[in-house]
Amino acid sequence: MSKTVLIIGSETLLGRKLIEIYLNSGYKVIAPVMTTQETLKTSEKTNLMVIPWNRSSLVSAKTVIREVMRNVNTLDKAVVVNPESAETAVLEDLETEFLDEALYSFTHGTLYLIKEILDFFRTQEAGLMAFAETEKALSSESLVPSILRGAFHNMAEAVILAGNGESVRCGFTSRLTEMEDYAQFIKGILESEDPKINGEWLQFSEKKTIFQSLPIIKRK
Repeated sequence: MSKTVLIIGSETLLGRKLIEIYLNSGYKVIAPVMTTQETLKTSEKTNLMVIPWNRSSLVSAKTVIREVMRNVNTLDKAVVVNPESAETAVLEDLETEFLDEALYSFTHGTLYLIKEILDFFRTQEAGLMAFAETEKALSSESLVPSILRGAFHNMAEAVILAGNGESVRCGFTSRLTEMEDYAQFIKGILESEDPKINGEWLQFSEKKTIFQSLPIIKRK
């Protein structure tokens, strides 16, 4: 029986690469897609399930999980990719309404869905949740992307450390821009079922295989 993975972040390059790689490996892939995003809806992949998702709505997060239960009834993995923002304006030029919407939807919305996924894992008494981010130089970046990435990392860290044994939780980070290799690395580590990844962050810095030592980042 094929396994099922839910990937949050199909609007990012890494998210799209993960979807492609998992589909090519025979997985059933579930992609919650922002209601304004149309790029995945024309896919002809029969094992890709696209679910409209309003990041600003708790009800929408519950609907995503309800659709998972109705269509596949199980979920093996969930990979949450940092929702990147292309906003380049400096703080002085940003409207307050835009800041409110960006911070609310990209932080609250993601957290809503994470909570629903973890509740689902608790119900089925199994599951693996992974977070994936791409580090960039803060000096050349505007305020909004920096805030969103910082909020994502700290939120992921809190969820990872709060694991109580009901599910496996880990995170991935990289300073490289080669998303194909990074996505393959994430998939390989998650399929290794190495218990050492639980509660840890792993650094991707070059092409690695799952047979090499795990690049676990030591917490300070």
